[in-house]
Formats: sequence, C-alpha cells, structure tokens
Amino acid sequence: MKILYLIFTLCISFPVTSEAQSVNGLGLGSGYSILPSVIYVSSATIQMNAYSKNLYERGETEELDGGYGYGISIRKKIFNENISIGFTTEYLKIYDDELTEIFSTETSRIRARVTEELWMMPVELSGYFSIPKFSEDIDIYLGGGVGLYFGDRQRTVLNITSRTISKEPNFSFVILSGMELFFSKQFSGVFEMRFRQGEYTVKSVFPVSSITANGNTYPLEQNLNSKIFVDGLKLSLGLAYNF
Repeated sequence: MKILYLIFTLCISFPVTSEAQSVNGLGLGSGYSILPSVIYVSSATIQMNAYSKNLYERGETEELDGGYGYGISIRKKIFNENISIGFTTEYLKIYDDELTEIFSTETSRIRARVTEELWMMPVELSGYFSIPKFSEDIDIYLGGGVGLYFGDRQRTVLNITSRTISKEPNFSFVILSGMELFFSKQFSGVFEMRFRQGEYTVKSVFPVSSITANGNTYPLEQNLNSKIFVDGLKLSLGLAYNF
C-alpha cells in the first residue's frame, strides 16, 4: 500500500508552472486528466467455505448479480502523448435478494430466502497506451496494472444478519481498454472496460446457531469464512477534465 501511495504522490507532485521541464515536448506540469465516473460490474462470486479442509466444501460458490457504484481516476501523460499512468479508486455495492438456501432436519425441510450484500473499494495503479489515432476527436487506448481490493460482506437469512469479525484485502491484476471522445481540448467523455478478479476475504458470524420457520427449528452455521471475487466485467462512463 505504501508503494502505491508513493507512486501516486510522485505522479501528482510535478510543478505546475510555465517554467516546468518537458520531456519530448510534454510539460511535466501539464497532461493531467481528472475523471469522475459511474460504474457497473456484471457479477461477483463468493467462495463460501474458502478455508475448509473438505475439498467439496471449499469448492462451493455462490453467484451474485451485478451492482453499481462510482469512482474517480487521475491520469498523467508521461514521455509523450501516447503513454499515461493513472490512479483509480471507486466505491461499489452489490445487493442480491434472489438467493435461497435449503435447511433441513430429519422430519422437515425448507428453502429460505437469502440476501447478500457486498461492498468493494479498490485502489488501482494502471498504465495506458493510446493506439495511433484515426480521428482527431477519438482516442482508443489499452492498458493494465495492479490493484488492492478492500471490501465487506453481509449475509441475511430470514431477518438474521451476519456481523463482520475481520476483513483482509488482496491484490489482483487489471486489464483494460477504453475510448475517449473529445468535446474540446479540456473536456472529453470516456467509456472504459476493465477485467479483474477483485479478491478480498471476510470472516463473519451469525448471532444465533439456529433459525425457526413454520414452528420448526433448523441448525444455522454461525461462522462464515469466505473469499469474495468481484470478477465480472466492469463498465464505466465518465466526463474527464484535461489540463
């Protein structure tokens, strides 16, 4: 995390003066973009028993629908107009209340409604390369980088909600591509796609060891030790200010 902070500090600390040095004609005090955006992620996966000794239990997963959020990126052109580095952070929430879980005893069985809520806050450092322009108003770019992913998870079964005990972020690589449409020299619209695994770990617990439905009591596994992968396609749309 200290390395990402140091690189970001160096990226934004160039002097913004008319006497700033230049590299291949690009002023070190220019070539910045600030890009707020809205985002959509298509899906997420929960590894339900990530640290179980049982291979079958460790392989159990739950697929969640996508979610929405917002983010901001700061980019800086380096060396020339075609190469940039950038820092991105965002807030994403996924809410899925269409899940079910089967509970059973020797004499009865029910299928209970389950709600999963995920939150993720990534910090990503990326490099961008613009391919040769075929239009003065449109820029198409490719890139990649690395991210550190923070997050949380909350599971609700029949109005009983889990409580988080601990959370641990994880690193993941990022692959991206995008298109930028310039309305003027200062303003542009940006559409971007990112592919990443977005992994983090959450340990949580239910406050009770059983649930009651239709007069019957069913055992409830209290301890939840899961890995979350926000691994769906990320789409973002934003308006950049370039200076």
